[in-house]
Amino acid sequence: MDECKQEKVQELKEELQAGRISRREFVRLMTAFGLSVSALGLATEQAAAAEGEVKAGYTILINPNKCTGCLSCAVACADKFMSEVDPEGAKHSINLEYSRIRPMRFQYVDFVNVCQHCELVKWAEGSDQHPCETVCPTGALHTVKKGEGKEGYTGQGYMTVDRDRCLGLDNCGRCLEICEEQFGSGISFDPKEKKAQVCTRCGGDPACVKACPEGALEFVPILVNGRYYAQNPDDGAELQYRKLYNKARDL
Repeated sequence: MDECKQEKVQELKEELQAGRISRREFVRLMTAFGLSVSALGLATEQAAAAEGEVKAGYTILINPNKCTGCLSCAVACADKFMSEVDPEGAKHSINLEYSRIRPMRFQYVDFVNVCQHCELVKWAEGSDQHPCETVCPTGALHTVKKGEGKEGYTGQGYMTVDRDRCLGLDNCGRCLEICEEQFGSGISFDPKEKKAQVCTRCGGDPACVKACPEGALEFVPILVNGRYYAQNPDDGAELQYRKLYNKARDL
């Protein structure tokens, strides 16, 4: 890092710690510099905790009318979880494949895809688990109860993946298959070991919501077993395009 850029980064860190800029603005500016927040040695978890309140029973709602496709949400997510899964690699760069939230570009519109923690209906489907959780042969996909998990990462009744149990995409992929059938999949796989990744809502205080500079992401109470918000990306993009232009996309 050259001396001029280093001085600017230090200045912005001081602005953040003094509360004169938000973490959202800090992440956006660091991304503009092409730098990883974790590579700078900043305690991002403490900064995030100072801004947010941990909530259980919530989900991430995306307003496509506000989304500009800037990728700030994906950068914040990848930065946080890459630092946990691949700390050495995170010192030098941010690999967006570690992100659990995926902004996707369609013709004239953007659609942000993220796991909506949909659940089965016990009286109708025999289980109240998440579909991906139900088909996982090793129990790697599971819900972390309140009071358990890693603060800032898991807990508060949200799902996570036990990497030690996960068989990986090459050997399994059942979670991907069942989610793909309904929603285009909120399941992804890390680029290093190809282990499943699912949005954990950062244990009730999602980093992506704070990082969005346009307020396109909101953390809101779950409705109708999570399925109210879940949508296949192709269908979501088509619906958004029709609302904007009053015609089908010309593919």
